[in-house]
Amino acid sequence: MVRSPPSERVGNGRVAGVKHLHLVHRTLQSFPAPVASSYGLALLLPRQLDEQRVHLSRLAVEPAPHEQSTHEDVAGNRVTWFHVTSPHERLEVVTETLVSVDRPFVDSTTLPQLPWDQVAGLVRGIRATGRPGDGSHPGPSQVIDVTAGALPSELVPLSDTAQALALDTFAPGQPLAHAVAILSRRIHREFTHREPTSAGLDDVLRTRSGACHDLAHVMLAALRALGLSALYVTGYREPTGTGEPRDAAHGWVATWFPGAGWVHVDPANGTFIDDRYVVLGWGRDSRDVSPLRGIAFTEGGGSTMSTRAELLSITVDELGARLRAAGT
Repeated sequence: MVRSPPSERVGNGRVAGVKHLHLVHRTLQSFPAPVASSYGLALLLPRQLDEQRVHLSRLAVEPAPHEQSTHEDVAGNRVTWFHVTSPHERLEVVTETLVSVDRPFVDSTTLPQLPWDQVAGLVRGIRATGRPGDGSHPGPSQVIDVTAGALPSELVPLSDTAQALALDTFAPGQPLAHAVAILSRRIHREFTHREPTSAGLDDVLRTRSGACHDLAHVMLAALRALGLSALYVTGYREPTGTGEPRDAAHGWVATWFPGAGWVHVDPANGTFIDDRYVVLGWGRDSRDVSPLRGIAFTEGGGSTMSTRAELLSITVDELGARLRAAGT
């Protein structure tokens, strides 16, 4: 089933130009005892989108798997399944992608100026009848996406604290575009960014600190508490400053806007996304789009995992050279 990707339609702003990017993502898992057999499910291949042209994307597993295949899940994300049958104590998954991003410029002035409470009413209409009530006729994939994005999930449950944050930010009748921009900037300003932990939503709201996926969960909880629809997006962001983390793996939020589709905003940086971002996939929360998960059959307990994602800008000449070297 072909899904309507959240980032295909992001408003009517100007186009800033094409950015060419080279992405390498390495994951290494080490086991304390030999593994006889392991199954893996990887969401590490970026989606092909109108604004994101994937020229080359390949995934390699070491040891070489006995079986490997790639398919689209129910949300249209590219998922790779593999089965390693040779004994191993280390499992390495490496993906390499060459992608060009040409994303329209978006801010709170280029988006439709519908009041957020009116949009919440349209979301209720889609959930109840499959139609928003404004005369439009969304396709079945959009109905499913909007409905899923309006419901609580395992990592983004209903939260009184998140609702209070939203109500303290969204004024009645305020345009959704402006309210979303203000909420994103507020989370960026009031929450401390830290390394990933296993903290739940309540802990993140209490301590006012979290990793990028935690801050995205806070924004999701706030938007959903008001009846709006929003999805978690996983992907990469090109590091731009010396003080930024060098690992490019990132997570943010896509909010449904009638007339503009799904608009992406990054609360960890307090901004709408631009050409520095590469989309992997989306779901209700970060657990829906875990980059790598699986089962290992071994007599030893526990394992350690390290990941590293590098995203670098390249010139169009470098892009051509890399594609020729890859035989494409």
